[in-house]
Amino acid sequence: GGRNQLEQKLSQTMHHPSLSIRSSISLSKAPWLILPGHTKAHSDRSDMMTREVSMDLKTRLSRLQARTGNPGTVAAPQSVTPHLRRRLAMLHPERVHTRRASTNGPVTVAALADTLGGERISDGVIRIHRHIPLTGKLGAIDLAALCPDPVLPGENGTRRLRHVYIDTETTGLSGGSGTLAFLIGIAVIGDDDIALTQFLLTSFGAEAAMLSAFAETLSADDRLVSYNGKSYDLPLLLTRFRMQGLSQSFDGLPHLDLLHPVRRLFGSRWHDCRLLTLEQNLLGFSRVDDLPGSEAPMAWFDYVRAGHAERLVRVVGHNRQDIISLAVAHRVLAQAIQQPRPCDMDLPALARWLAEHDETGARELLEAYVNGLCADGRRLLGVFYRRSGDWARAIAIWEGLAATGCTDSRERLAKYHE
Repeated sequence: GGRNQLEQKLSQTMHHPSLSIRSSISLSKAPWLILPGHTKAHSDRSDMMTREVSMDLKTRLSRLQARTGNPGTVAAPQSVTPHLRRRLAMLHPERVHTRRASTNGPVTVAALADTLGGERISDGVIRIHRHIPLTGKLGAIDLAALCPDPVLPGENGTRRLRHVYIDTETTGLSGGSGTLAFLIGIAVIGDDDIALTQFLLTSFGAEAAMLSAFAETLSADDRLVSYNGKSYDLPLLLTRFRMQGLSQSFDGLPHLDLLHPVRRLFGSRWHDCRLLTLEQNLLGFSRVDDLPGSEAPMAWFDYVRAGHAERLVRVVGHNRQDIISLAVAHRVLAQAIQQPRPCDMDLPALARWLAEHDETGARELLEAYVNGLCADGRRLLGVFYRRSGDWARAIAIWEGLAATGCTDSRERLAKYHE
């Protein structure tokens, strides 16, 4: 009686819907499992019940597979790639666009040279040469009206030199021995055009050839003009020449870093003195669809590693615009110094710069704008009057400033009356 109850209970348990596959397998693969009091017949009956359970499970699985619409297979989870792409497109649309465009396949060096309008001068080096006519306008600047020989304060001896405007694009912004210049651009302004030459490196092994080609374009009668070149571009180029074991002669050439006078004259007027800010405030020019210089390293690596050239072509255009803006800004700045008020120049800063070479000219500049001078400008004019012995005008300025609470002017008046 006890055995019958046990068999009935076991049968109910094995036919219960919650019975797992693992349970049926464990029972079927355990011939040694004989319940107390069972005989061989009892064991055969257990095997039969196990097979019935397995058949029942197969039937249930077949029904579930039929509901999925794909009999015999388990439905694969839906891919999340489209969702991730949509999210990336929202965060960095320009990067997603570039990656899609790059699926057209790698671009050969010959095809890249043809796209840029350049020529291969050696394995891994493309030279791009253009003549840009001095016609039309760059922003608000009439290119045909640019002064032919820009002269900044203290530069009377530089007229005989050829101005060579230079800018580089590099594999990093931190400098160091691991950073190289993959694009070197130079420009010379002639009577009616700008002669622009760019050297583009397309493989690491061709760096020496590119540097040599660049060095051949310079002569002893040149003067380099850059924007932050004294702190970055030229030191980096010198490092690369040394690491390649090449001789160079441009280290001894005169060098004007235009960033320094721009900071001097506009540092208190503009929120920063980047080249883009100079273009907007001094040239009245804003770039459209320009690739930021910070993306230039990755654009070059994309081409070297995978042949993707779309962004690299834009880097060449960015470098070309940098050089053109630099050359035009040099001439515009020289003209603005003659008439500083329209461009909101810092007059006291300009007067101090002029005074280093011509104090009379600096005093005359401040006298021409005396009605609009700030307190700093009037104090400086008072100093010029004192140095020239014009005490009456100096005292008049000091008395006016002392009435407004200027401590320095009060001290000068006290010393004068002693």
